[in-house]
Amino acid sequence: MARDSKCWVSLLVMIRCFSTITHAQVLVRSSCPNVTVVSDFNLDQYLGKWFANRNYYVRSQAGVDCITVEYTQSGEEIAFKHEGIEQVTRRKTTSIGRAHLIQPGKLVVSYTDKLPAKSANANYLVIGTDYKSYSVVWNCYELGPISSRIAWVLTREQQPSISTIDKVYAVLKRNGLDSGKLRLVNQKNCTRR
Repeated sequence: MARDSKCWVSLLVMIRCFSTITHAQVLVRSSCPNVTVVSDFNLDQYLGKWFANRNYYVRSQAGVDCITVEYTQSGEEIAFKHEGIEQVTRRKTTSIGRAHLIQPGKLVVSYTDKLPAKSANANYLVIGTDYKSYSVVWNCYELGPISSRIAWVLTREQQPSISTIDKVYAVLKRNGLDSGKLRLVNQKNCTRR
């Protein structure tokens, strides 16, 4: 009986690891790097609409163009809505979620209607933003000897300036993160059926 329980626990752990790995496809054979979050993070300035400019591959965003995210706040609750256009059908796709700010620059985000626990580990680290043109968001999970890494670049303009993207790359470099793994999110021809 005890052996069966151990097998089930092992299976559940493997499923959880596989789920995390397939969510973010940038895997590195090392631990997560230490990054610096925005220590004087101002949530009120961060709220509003952002355009996804580039990111590490994320399974949930594969085959989707014109991705936007909008953050709103009501009391302590932060709600967000991701929208995009499916590449093949040109139909709108929407996902919603909730978040808590647990420390300056550190949020716990959940893609469900349920508010995530305030005690959960931060999974949305704002490592750079000027609030008016760009934000760089990071997350990293350690899975034994490897780490699964996710980076997002959000911009206030659909087609940001070169100087805005230069600021993004400076944030990534300052934190020792690989900008070469970022993929550009298509923000052109954003009409839908």
